[in-house]
Formats: sequence, C-alpha cells, structure tokens
Amino acid sequence: MPTPIVRLFRLLRSGTAVLVTALLLQWPIGLAAADERSELAAAFKLANAQYQVALKTLETRGREETAAEVHRLREAFQAVIQQVDANRTALGLDPDYDGMLMQLDVSMVGVMLVIDFGSREGARDALTPIGRNLAELQARAALHE
Repeated sequence: MPTPIVRLFRLLRSGTAVLVTALLLQWPIGLAAADERSELAAAFKLANAQYQVALKTLETRGREETAAEVHRLREAFQAVIQQVDANRTALGLDPDYDGMLMQLDVSMVGVMLVIDFGSREGARDALTPIGRNLAELQARAALHE
C-alpha cells in the first residue's frame, strides 16, 4: 500500500501531465489564429489599396471609371467580410464589429449611387469617411491579436 507521500507525488505527476497536454493542444490553435489574422490583415491591405485607387480615380477620371473602381473597392471589402465570417471565433472580435462592417458596406453602395447621380463633390464627401472607417476597423481587428 503506497504511503500518503507517494500518492501525493503521483497526483502531482498526473496533474502536470494534464497541464502540459492542455498547453500543447492550444499551440496549434494559436498558430491557426495567427494565420487567420494575417489573412485578414492582407484583405484589409488590399481594401485600403483599392480605396486609394478609387479616391485617385475620382479626382482624375470620369464617372464610369470611378464607379468601376468603387465597385472593385466593394469587392475587396467583401473579402474582408468573408475573412471575418470564416474565422469569427479565432479572431475574437467584439459583437458590434459586424455592425460596423455592414455600415461600411452600405456606405460603399451609397458612394456608387452618388457617382451615378454625377456629383463628384458628393462622391468625394461620401468616399472620404470610408478610408477612415477602414483604418478604424483594421485597428480594432489588430487589437484582438
């Protein structure tokens, strides 16, 4: 019959094994979350680059070209939304993040409507906050890393 001290060491040894196993199981999950965050960062980078192209096109080109670039911006932003949807739990974003994504998407539709009406100044006024909102969303996603 084992003495009480032997039982204590066996208990500690099994507890240590469980702790080490739990920590090792978290390691691949952490790596996967880092990969998902890098994919989201890449999607944001593409959307920000397309925003700059749309803004430049608004200033230098015609209505059709600008509408096409804003449409490409919205497509790039859809990639951001898809990354968030596909990796929601790993990203750990706050609940109101989805609402902000939807607001930004609706703002892009509004810019396309203003461009269709032919108001360059109105389109500029509608497009400018989109860049700030993209940067804010990207910063909020980065805070959860």
